[in-house]
Amino acid sequence: ATKMEGASGDAFIVEKLKTLPPQYDATDVISEQRFAVSKDGTEIPYFIVMKNDIELNGKNPTLLYGYGGFEISLGPHYIATSGLAWLERGGVYVEANIRGGGEFGPKWHQAALKANRNKSYEDYIA
Repeated sequence: ATKMEGASGDAFIVEKLKTLPPQYDATDVISEQRFAVSKDGTEIPYFIVMKNDIELNGKNPTLLYGYGGFEISLGPHYIATSGLAWLERGGVYVEANIRGGGEFGPKWHQAALKANRNKSYEDYIA
């Protein structure tokens, strides 16, 4: 079990229920949740996945993915393109939990609907 902290500061426990066999040795790969601030001041969570010895210096090649629609939630997970093909070569993978998705329930989803759709784009840019 892993203790995590949400955007509001609330702590919760994540417990691994079931896993597939590893596709490669990920013992030197780390995943961290961080937060960016969107144009309107809202904290936008994102996950960053990288080798544990990498120095983030603003020059690291980075793949950024974000999806904010249909109340679909994203979280760190294995993706072949960000495995051996990317991380082993010094790349960084970032997955943003922009508004419109389902990470924080219906209000998070509805915050980027219709006239407020621009919020998703602003979150991604943050």
